[in-house]
Amino acid sequence: MQKRLDRIDSLIKEGYTLKRSGWFDIQFHNSSGIRVNTLQPWKSPGGFSWIAFWFPGVVCCQIREWSYFYWLAIITSLSVAFASLFNNDSTSTGGFLLSLLYACLFPYMRYLAIEEKKQEFSVLTSFFLSIGLTIVAIIPAVILAMILGVE
Repeated sequence: MQKRLDRIDSLIKEGYTLKRSGWFDIQFHNSSGIRVNTLQPWKSPGGFSWIAFWFPGVVCCQIREWSYFYWLAIITSLSVAFASLFNNDSTSTGGFLLSLLYACLFPYMRYLAIEEKKQEFSVLTSFFLSIGLTIVAIIPAVILAMILGVE
C-alpha cells in the first residue's frame, strides 16, 4: 500500500490533483486537468487493493470512510427489490461490484484520509465496528425482504 501512496504523492507533487466529490467519487486529474480513470486498476496509479476487495468494511472503518455502509444499505435493498421483481437471486452481484469499486478507490481514499489527518481506528476495532455497521446497513434490506416475501 505504501508504494501506491508514494506513487500518488509523487504525481500530486508533479501537478496532479486529488479530491473527493460526493459519497465515493474520487476525482484525480493530471496536470492538464484531464481526469484519470481510477477504476482501471491496471492503468491507475493507485492500482487495486486486494485487502479492500476482501474486507471493504474493515478498511473503510479504519479510515472512517462511512460511504461504504451507505452504499451497502442501498445496494442490498435494491438487490432485494430486483430479486422480488424479476424472481431471481441476484443479491451477491451488488456486493461484488461494491467490493470491486472500493478495491479500486481505496488507495485514493487512504491518501485523502492521511492528508485530512483523520484519526484511524485500529484493525481490531475496525473489524468489530464493520460487523456492527454491516448489520445495521442490511436491516432495511431484511425488512424489505420480509415485506416482499423474498426468501
